[in-house]
Amino acid sequence: MVFSKTGRITATVAAAAVLFFIFILPAFAYADITLNLSKSTAAAGDIATASGTTVPNSWVPLKVLDKDSNIILFDTTKADSDGNYRIDFKVPEAVEGVLTVVVGEGGNVVNALLTVGTDTDTTPADLTAPTWSSPDITAGSVTAGSLTLTWSAATDNVGVTGYRIYSGTTLLTESPVTGTSYNVTGLTAGTGYTFKVEAGDAAGNWSINGPSTTVTTLSEVSPGSGGPGGSNVVSETPQAVTSATGAATVTPSAGGTVSLGSEAAVEVPANALAGTGAVEIKVRKVTTSPAVPAGFKLAGSVYEFSVGGKNSYNFNRNVTIKLSFDPGALSADETAAIYYYDETLDQWVNIGGTVSGNTVTVQVNHFTKFAVMTVKKEETEPTGTTASTLNDITGHWAMNNINKMVALGSISGYPDGSFKPDKTVSRAEFATVLVKAFQLSSQTGKAFADTAGHWAKDIIATAAYYGIVSGYDADTFGPDNPVTREQMAAMIMKAAGLTPVTEELTFFDSDSISGWARSSMAAAVKNGIINGYPDNTVRPQGNATRAEAVTVIMNALPGE
Repeated sequence: MVFSKTGRITATVAAAAVLFFIFILPAFAYADITLNLSKSTAAAGDIATASGTTVPNSWVPLKVLDKDSNIILFDTTKADSDGNYRIDFKVPEAVEGVLTVVVGEGGNVVNALLTVGTDTDTTPADLTAPTWSSPDITAGSVTAGSLTLTWSAATDNVGVTGYRIYSGTTLLTESPVTGTSYNVTGLTAGTGYTFKVEAGDAAGNWSINGPSTTVTTLSEVSPGSGGPGGSNVVSETPQAVTSATGAATVTPSAGGTVSLGSEAAVEVPANALAGTGAVEIKVRKVTTSPAVPAGFKLAGSVYEFSVGGKNSYNFNRNVTIKLSFDPGALSADETAAIYYYDETLDQWVNIGGTVSGNTVTVQVNHFTKFAVMTVKKEETEPTGTTASTLNDITGHWAMNNINKMVALGSISGYPDGSFKPDKTVSRAEFATVLVKAFQLSSQTGKAFADTAGHWAKDIIATAAYYGIVSGYDADTFGPDNPVTREQMAAMIMKAAGLTPVTEELTFFDSDSISGWARSSMAAAVKNGIINGYPDNTVRPQGNATRAEAVTVIMNALPGE
C-alpha cells in the first residue's frame, strides 16, 4: 500500500498518540484488568486471542515473554465503552517452550501461560527482583588500603544467586559474589568511600534499594627515618569521622560524629569506644517502638543507636546525643526531655537534656533507643502551707496522714491551696519527703549526670549518701520519672532500716514484682508499711500517688 504524504503524517500522529496513552497514562487506568487466553497450547504461527475487561476506553498493552523474560512480541488495543478488549496475535516463528502473556502495566498486570511446541515446562517467567526486609551492611577490619564488607542476606521469590558490590557508581565485582561478605582492597588512605550492595536472581532481576555504608580509610604518615639509607615506615594515623548518612566506621582513638541528617546525632570523643579496631556506628529511625508511658507523648521520632551491630553498648566515657523534636508538640506547661528505653526494666527513663531551639542535647555512657518526650514542668511546692489551708483532702482516705506529714514540714501543698493527693509522685519528690521525714542531715553523696541543675540535686545526693536511693545506672537517676510502688518499697525499707524478707507474698499479682524488689516489698508488707488493694493486688509496677507516698512514710516512721 502506498501512503500519500498527508497519509504518512496522519499515521505518524496516530502512532504517537497510541504510544502516549500507553506509556504516559497513569497506572490506575489498568486497574481490575482480567485476561482470558483462547488456548493454553499452540504451535509457532498459530493465532491466539487475548481478551478480558478493564477500565472503559483505556489502552491495553500486551507483551509476550519467552522463558528468559525477553519480550518477543508487543501489541496494544483500546477497550470499548464497556471495558471489553480483544487482541489477536500470531505466535512467533522459531519459538517453543512456555511463553508468558502479560497484559496491563506497572502494578496492574495479569498474565497467563501459553505452551508452544513440545516443551512441558510450565514455570512462568520470573519478573520479581530480590528485596531486603531489614537491609544492613557493616565495614570491618578497616586499614589504610582495605576493609571487609558484611551485609544481611536478601530474599527472592525464587532464590538469590549473587550480589554486586559498588563503590559509588563503580561496580567492583566482575562476577556476582555468592556469599554475604567481600574484601575490598586497593583503597586510598584517609579517603571516604560509599559502598552499596545489590542482589540478583537467576532470571537476571537485580534489586535497586540495597544497603549502603560510608567508610573512611585510615591515614598514612610516611616516610620515616630508619638510620643509614632510611626506610619508609608507614604508620596509620586515624582521623575523626564526620558522616550525615546515619552510619560510619569510627576508630576508637579518633572518635567522630555520626548523624542521620539533622534528625539525630552522636558525638563520640576519642577513646570512648572500647578496643583499638574500627567499628561501625549507626543511627536509625525506629518504626515500631516500645509503648510510651501514660501521661507522656513523643515530641519526635524514636531512634536506635548501635555500635558494631550491637544495639546495647557501654562506652568508656560519655558521648553526646542530640535529637531534634517538634516544638509545636509542647503545650505551655510542658518542656522537652530525652528518654532512653531500659530493656531490663522494660520502661522509658527520663535523662533530661539541654533544650536549644528544636533540639535536646544530653550526655550518656551507653546506647539503646532514645526519644524526645514532653514533660510537665515541675510545680513549685511553697513552704509554710498548713494542713488547715488544704482545700482538696476533706474526706480523702489519706487525709489524716497528709495532715500529719504537712505538720511535720516534710511535704506541703500547692500555691492554689490544693494538695493533689491522687497526683503521681516523682522519684525526686519521694526522695525529698523521705529525707525530710527521717530528718537526715545534708550530705554530699552520689552525683548523677541527669540531676545536675535539678531542683532536688542536693537531696538526691543526700539520699544516695545514706544508701536510700540508687540510679538506673551509674549516671542516671531519672528524677522526674514517676516512682513505682516497688521502687517506693525499696527506698522505704532502706530508710527505715528494715531487714529484707524472703517470704513469698500471696497477692494475685505477686509474680509481677521485679526480682530485685521482692525482699523489699515483702519486708514493707510484713511490717505494715505497704498494704494491698481491695482486689488483693499490690500493683508493684503502678505509679505511686502523693497520698500513697505520704501514707507509706507515715507507716514507716518510728512511733507512728
